[in-house]
Amino acid sequence: MRVAELPIGRFPPLAVLPRRSSVMDVLLAMGRNKVRHVPLVDEDGKLSGMVSARGVVDFLGGKRYDEIVVSRFGGDVYRALGDVSVDIISYDPPFVFNDSDVREVIELMVERGLGALAVVDKAHRVVGIVSERHVISLLADVDTHVKVKEIMTPEVVTASPMDTLQHCMRVMSERRIRRLPLASSGELKGIVTVKDVLAYLSKEESLSKLKSDRDAVYSTPLVYLASKPVITVEAEADVGEAVNHMKKHGIGALVVTRGGKITGVLTERDVLTRLPRVKGVEIFLDEAEKRIIGSRVSF
Repeated sequence: MRVAELPIGRFPPLAVLPRRSSVMDVLLAMGRNKVRHVPLVDEDGKLSGMVSARGVVDFLGGKRYDEIVVSRFGGDVYRALGDVSVDIISYDPPFVFNDSDVREVIELMVERGLGALAVVDKAHRVVGIVSERHVISLLADVDTHVKVKEIMTPEVVTASPMDTLQHCMRVMSERRIRRLPLASSGELKGIVTVKDVLAYLSKEESLSKLKSDRDAVYSTPLVYLASKPVITVEAEADVGEAVNHMKKHGIGALVVTRGGKITGVLTERDVLTRLPRVKGVEIFLDEAEKRIIGSRVSF
């Protein structure tokens, strides 16, 4: 089964930018299109780089913020966004060809822990993008016989609803996470994702405020950005059930609970990279149905 035959992915991608773009261009493309990855192309439309939402958050509130925005622009975020080239946060793009076998896509994502792959034609022109969410959506609606608790991430980093946007970006950058559940008195109050952060910062109102009062934007309480309600799954539930929840709600992670208390987080990447490594699990392709089947076949 070839990549171009899959009933998933974006062909063409929602956002593709010239290599000469600024960080501001990337922020607007990601925030307004609600995407986490943007391919960069040269004058001929050939793939020349990739930018992730994580790189933008690093620039706006993480290590790169101190190195660039503070050191070179005195903390003037708006000017830095417009003046700095996207080259500073881009990386060499992983890619597959549109006639590559889907097994190659899965193996590349699993082995290298990639969130997205650009899809190119023989001339290396960008024709699409395939993300971990796209691949996970191919998982059949079956029992995997693997419990959520077996592959979830048990260490959950949380924040208070009244913590600030600046705090959120710093934590996301330092802990290398894309989601931050909000909790108060042991109860879930919402969840902030990297997409929520970029969508908020790319709003005209937010950008206008950044020009004159950076603190007014960066001090925004997270409760105003959060998605609610938070979709949860029980630790004892089958991974197949969890994947169905993700697909139904169009989300990339579930907060895992046991008896109403947070015990972990299950992400698309957990499913993609950890499910195949569970003892007794086999992953295979159903060519006729164009789907991936993953299930524990021996115990």
